[in-house]
Amino acid sequence: MAEITISDVMKAYAQDAERLASEQGISLDYTEESLERVDLLLHKIAGDTVRTPRTPEEASQLWALAKIYGGYLGEVVIRNMGGAWELQDNPDGSARVVLRCEGVRMFPPDKVYNRLTENLFSNVSGYCRALRAIINLQRQ
Repeated sequence: MAEITISDVMKAYAQDAERLASEQGISLDYTEESLERVDLLLHKIAGDTVRTPRTPEEASQLWALAKIYGGYLGEVVIRNMGGAWELQDNPDGSARVVLRCEGVRMFPPDKVYNRLTENLFSNVSGYCRALRAIINLQRQ
């Protein structure tokens, strides 16, 4: 039996994002432009504020959404700019999901969690545009 990789897991999360979006009549097609629709979905989840988890269950639900939409964000990057998923070991024994693209390390699930819980104006479409600009500068 083949070993399940972090890439497999994040692709599955991205497919969950497609399904959840479709249930709301929104199509996600893995283009950079589709991240604006993800921003809309995240706005529907959080509203005009940020969500502060009051219980461990709420925090777990928000992290699940962060992994789902972070998986989609990362897959958009991989399909349009290249890159690969990795796991980064933390000193406490836990692991953090990392996406490497042209020497740049990013943390898509963390980015989405931050959008939901800390920064209303931190959108994923802008995150992707910033990454594209960094990569273009590195290529010059």
